Amino acid sequence: MAETKKKKGVYLPKKTYWHLYSLQNVQTEKLVGVVNKILKREYVLIK
Repeated sequence: MAETKKKKGVYLPKKTYWHLYSLQNVQTEKLVGVVNKILKREYVLIK
């Protein structure tokens, strides 16, 4: 019998702190979502 193996991946926590320089390289659709969450205070902007 073949036994299936589950891969245990290392998962990073959801990114909630954003720096201005990291937002410069983000695609437009993702940038809009991040900015909206920053305005709703779900994410934190680091200056």
